[in-house]
Amino acid sequence: MSTIVIGAGLAGLAAARKLTQAGEEVVVLEAQPYVGGRTRSDRDRLGEGRPADLGASFIDIGQDKVLAYCDELELELTPAFPLFPTAPGGRLTAASPLRSQVVLDGQRVDDWLRDQLAAEVHAALDAIAPTSTETVSAWTARSGLSPDARRLFCAQTGFNPVHVAAQVPMSMLEPPHIGRVCWMLADGTDSIARKLAESLDIRLGQPARLVRRTRGRIEVDTDTDTFTGYDVVVATPVTPTLRIGFDPVLPPWKIDALLSTPMTQGGKVVARYADGEEIVARIVPSVLSDGPITLAWARPVAADGSVTVLGLAADRADGFLRDEASALAALDQLIGTVLGRAPRRLGGIVQDWTQEQYAGGVVSILLADFPRLPSLLAQGVGPVHFAGEHTAEMWATSMDGALRSGERAADEVLLRRRIRAGRVATS
Repeated sequence: MSTIVIGAGLAGLAAARKLTQAGEEVVVLEAQPYVGGRTRSDRDRLGEGRPADLGASFIDIGQDKVLAYCDELELELTPAFPLFPTAPGGRLTAASPLRSQVVLDGQRVDDWLRDQLAAEVHAALDAIAPTSTETVSAWTARSGLSPDARRLFCAQTGFNPVHVAAQVPMSMLEPPHIGRVCWMLADGTDSIARKLAESLDIRLGQPARLVRRTRGRIEVDTDTDTFTGYDVVVATPVTPTLRIGFDPVLPPWKIDALLSTPMTQGGKVVARYADGEEIVARIVPSVLSDGPITLAWARPVAADGSVTVLGLAADRADGFLRDEASALAALDQLIGTVLGRAPRRLGGIVQDWTQEQYAGGVVSILLADFPRLPSLLAQGVGPVHFAGEHTAEMWATSMDGALRSGERAADEVLLRRRIRAGRVATS
C-alpha cells in the first residue's frame, strides 16, 4: 500500500476516502472492533433498534463540512432545533443555557427565578467582560454573581464534559460556540462513519504499536502484523497517540504539543422512555443541572411514542459512570424532576469514555492556546501526518473539525506524491 491510516474515526475515514479517490492504495488500521471512534452508536440496548449516540451528537449551524458530507452520502438529519434558548432580543451568550429547564440541588427551579438568574449572568457578562484565559470560577468571583447564579453558570463546564470550573477557561463558554441551531443524524451519529467506511480497506482489531521510518518507507507494527507504505496518517486521539512508539522519536515540539493537550473526561447516559410527547414538551430544548448529569436533551419522538434522552456526565473521580444502574437512575430522577413524576424507562446504556484506552477521553482540551496548539498538533513530520479533532483549526473538537483534518492530511500526502513524482521525472 502507498498510505497507512491509523484510526478509523471520522478523521481517518475522511483521509482514507480522499486518498483512495485520488488513486492511492490505502489501508486503515483500527484498534477497536468497529469504525467511527467517538461517533459510536449502540443499537441494541435501548430496544426496537433505536440508536443511542454514545459520543458525538450534534451538528451545529456553520459546520458546513459535515453537512456537505451528509448531503453527499444521503444521510437523513433530524429537524433543526435550538439546543439553548436565546436571551430576550435573540442574543446567544454564555447565559443562554441558563434559560433552559434548570435543576439545582435536585429541585426544579421556577421559571421566574431561572430567568432572573440568567438575566443576572447576562448583565454581568456585559458589565465585566471575561478574558479568554480567566477560569470560569475566577470570573464568577470577580463578577460578583450571587451563589445560585454562580453555581448554575459553573455547571456548564460539564457540557463537554470537562473537569471542575476552576480548570476551564472562559473561552470555552463565552462567546458560545454551539447551540443556536443544531441537527442530529436521524439513524445515529455513527451512520456517517459506516457510510464513509464502505469500499475502504479497513483492518479492525489492529492497534498500531510502532511507526518506523526506514529506507524511504514507513512500517507500522501492530500486535500481529507489519504494514509498509510511503506515508502514514496518524488519526488517533491525543492520549492514544502518545502510546504509539515512533522510530525515530517525534521532535520535542510535537511531543510537547501532545503533552500540552489533555482530554476531557466523562461520558454519556442514554435512556429510552415511554410517553415521549409529554417528556419532550417539558424538557425541550434541554435541561441544565448542577448534579452528576449536567445537560440532557431528547431526540425526536419515535412513531411508537417513545423518546430517547441523552445526558452528559463529567468524570469527577467519584465512580458515577462506572455504576450503570445508578447512572441510569440519576437520569430517571433528572427527567422525573422536570416532568413532575417518575418516567417509565424502556431501555438504557451508559458510556464511560474515560475507561476507553483507544479514546483516552471525550474530546481534546485546547484551552486558551488557540490556534497555536492545533497548528502544532496538525503539522506533519516528514512522511508522518496527523489528523483528528484536536488538529483542526476550524471547528476543533467536533465532527466537522475531524473531517476537515482528515482531508487536510490527505492533501499533504498527495502533495508529497506530486513532489516526489516531479523529482523522479527530472532525475
